[in-house]
This record gives sequence, C-alpha cells and structure tokens, in this order.
Amino acid sequence: MLSRYFSRRVLQLVLGIIWLLDGLLQLKPAMFTVAFVQQVILPMAQSQPSWVSVPIIDVASWITPHIAAWGVVFAAVQLVLGLALILNILPKTTLLTSFAWSLIVWWFGEGLGQLWTGQAIALTGAPGSVVLYVILGIAVWPGKLGNRNQWSAGGLQVARWAFAVVWMMDGLLQFQKAFLSSKGLAGSVQPQGLAQWVGHLGPTLSITLGGIQLGIGLWLAVGRKLLVPLVGSMILSFLYWWSGQGFGQIFTPLATDFNSGLLYILLALGLLPLCDCRGQRFRKLHPMEVES
Repeated sequence: MLSRYFSRRVLQLVLGIIWLLDGLLQLKPAMFTVAFVQQVILPMAQSQPSWVSVPIIDVASWITPHIAAWGVVFAAVQLVLGLALILNILPKTTLLTSFAWSLIVWWFGEGLGQLWTGQAIALTGAPGSVVLYVILGIAVWPGKLGNRNQWSAGGLQVARWAFAVVWMMDGLLQFQKAFLSSKGLAGSVQPQGLAQWVGHLGPTLSITLGGIQLGIGLWLAVGRKLLVPLVGSMILSFLYWWSGQGFGQIFTPLATDFNSGLLYILLALGLLPLCDCRGQRFRKLHPMEVES
C-alpha cells in the first residue's frame, strides 16, 4: 500500500527536513554580507511592475545596514520551522506560520516567482519553490482525530487541485513570447551541449513542453488513474531540476534553497496515496489513514 510509505507524518517529516536544510543554507558566510542583498534580493526587482519592485527595493534598503542580524533572523525562522515539523510540535500552528513566512519569501526573495517579468517558466523554477512549500503544507495538514499518520481528506484534495493549477499555469507560461524563439528556451538551459540541442529545436520544443504541462495539470484536475500524471510530473520535474536549475546550485555561496524541481517531485510523491492503479480516481484509504 502506497500510504504505508507515504503517510502524512512521513511527508511532514520530509517538509521539515527541507525547511531545516534551507535554514542551514542561510548560515553560509555570504548570507551575512551585503552580497545577499545585492545578488539575491535586489535582482528580484528587475523587470517587475512597480507594485512588485518598489517594496523589494525598500526592504533591501531597510535590511542592508544590519544584514548580519537579519541573516540570523532569516536562518532562525527556517530552522525553527524545520525542527517543529520534524518533532511534530504544534503542527497546525507551525504550518500556518510557514505559510506566512513563505508569502514573505515569495515576494521579497523570489519576486513573486518572476511571474510578471515574462521570463518565468517551470524549467527555471516558476512559480517559486515556496509556493510548493505551501501546497505541501496543505497536503500534510493534520487530521481531526490526532493520529499523526492520518491524512486530512480536505487537505489532500486542495493540494491536488492546487498542484493541477500550478501545472496548467506552467503550461501557459511556456507560450510566452520570450520562449517562442530559437534562443529563448535555450538560454534557460544550463548544460551547454543540451542548450545547443534545445536551440536547434526552437519554438517546437517550447510548444511541446507547454502542451505536456497543460496535459499534466488537466489530468490531475479532472482525470482518472492519477498515477500517470504524477509519475510524468516527477520525471519532467527532475529533468527541469537538473537542466534548468542545476539542482538548486546549493554549493554556491548564495544559494538559499533547492529550487522548485525537488518540491515538485516531493509533492507528486505526497499525492501518490490517492492513486488507484486499478482505474478508479482515488484509492479508498483505510479509515485510520484519512478523515473526511
């Protein structure tokens, strides 16, 4: 049974570990210097509408004089969130706090996923990793009976639909003008040899990827046999995580997280207990595994 391996508690533990690792990444020496502001925060304001960019610039100016102290705060918040989820301390309060923190990070650390720049696609991390942290948090929302392994049926449903919306949005982003040229998509690919191959394919590949992503999203939203789109999303997400995100480049001085590819994979894994490989839309979970 898939639920034996992907229980709610296991997924919560994984989410906690990710938050904890993000906190540890925030402790790298460069994070306590103005380089963090200049190379991580301020670039998020570029090519943005003023209602997005102005608050980012204001916050950057505000934290720069005391960046070392703020670096401690940023790391501490993520470390506490991670430890609380791992140790199952006030899980609902912790998850709500993580949602609020994710919104802050999404705006000021990810520039709202760069969605308003015309340059955002899933290949490079859209819609932003913290959006997926929130969806994962919804998926692991505790059930009412207090069983740590018990899924919340409402949480799983909302997470499934949110994941579907994200994939459909990713598909639409793929049709942006910037990626319907021979150089647009190739410029987002990191391995040089692969970038050349992508450049030769031009807009055909971008349109194909857009169609695949729309298909995954629509299948997750209304389809049956969910194992197919979930496995497909994991494969495509891994390819994106490798070719467009460099596995989050976590060993570079200013990498703050693993980027979104890993979160796409984890979210798909978390939704696997809903699959019924025999053809029904959902597997009927044991009463002790899910509450309605």
